[in-house]
Amino acid sequence: MNKYFAGYVTLRGIQNVTDTQAKKLTHLNLAFAPMKDGKTAMELDERQLNEIARLRRANPQLAILVSTGGGGDRGHGEATSTPEGLEKLTASTIELVEKYDLDGIDCDWEFPGDTGIIEEKYQHTALFADYRKKLDALSEKTGKKYWMTTAAGAGEWYLNRTEIDKSHQYLDFINLMTYDSNTDSCIAGHHTHLHESKAPGCPRVQSAEHNIRIMVEAGVPIEKILIGVAFYSHRWDKVPNVNHGLYQETPYKNMFGPSYTEIMLKYENQMGFTKYWDEDAQAPYLFNGETFISYDDPKSTRLKCEYALEQGMGGAFYWVHDCDAGSVLFDTIYDTLNLGGK
Repeated sequence: MNKYFAGYVTLRGIQNVTDTQAKKLTHLNLAFAPMKDGKTAMELDERQLNEIARLRRANPQLAILVSTGGGGDRGHGEATSTPEGLEKLTASTIELVEKYDLDGIDCDWEFPGDTGIIEEKYQHTALFADYRKKLDALSEKTGKKYWMTTAAGAGEWYLNRTEIDKSHQYLDFINLMTYDSNTDSCIAGHHTHLHESKAPGCPRVQSAEHNIRIMVEAGVPIEKILIGVAFYSHRWDKVPNVNHGLYQETPYKNMFGPSYTEIMLKYENQMGFTKYWDEDAQAPYLFNGETFISYDDPKSTRLKCEYALEQGMGGAFYWVHDCDAGSVLFDTIYDTLNLGGK
């Protein structure tokens, strides 16, 4: 099968997707349409609509989806807590699909159950099911295929808080967020690594390989899973100068670090930073004696995509387009998926 290559772009950054890139992507997710008053809300201005029209001219086969929610959103659970709320939410999302002639929905309910409400596990499934039902009904009316995807958390916690083993039937594929795996942490370490590191101090099993495996073991077909590439970084400060900072305890939790473009132009082996490579984890990192930065580079990106091909995965995706101005990681994904890394 042809591999999916999906990307996320912020609404303010649509103009950064070039015609050449549009021709290479299979799916582009517009991030985000948040929940407001129980409805999915997104207003595209004339400039944004013109940019979408440009991308469609460049690649008429490109599927452009509305991505609902986002990492900081807490509206899905509240909106779907009643049958009436579920209907109101899904109907409003379909209205956006029709209004802007989009190609489907990427449901970005990343943290079901984060509120402590156990019922959200079942609301999550009901939301997928109702979206799929409404998209199929719309397809019968228009004769057009509509896609249904999701951004899924990576780890046991997501499997415990969802019925993804059942609810994947409503999805065309899953964007498994094989990044952010060491966040909200005072341990400086990899956040987007392919394999487990053997460095001392690693707090838990959290690699992309592990999180893909447990999702498959839970019952999700591997061909429905896309591996994730981070176009951004996480950083830790006040890191002890031991083992180049890897898996050292810090007084502060991580924060978002520079984009890949900034790393490439300003940080790699500059400003006192040295670039290191963890051969076991197959992941790069930067350290200057005090600040630790974890990220994906072309080598780790290529290895991730080669792994996806070897394992028969559905393809790869990335967050977020705006952070790779030079199209370095973007082109690495495309070339590896289509040329097998050759």
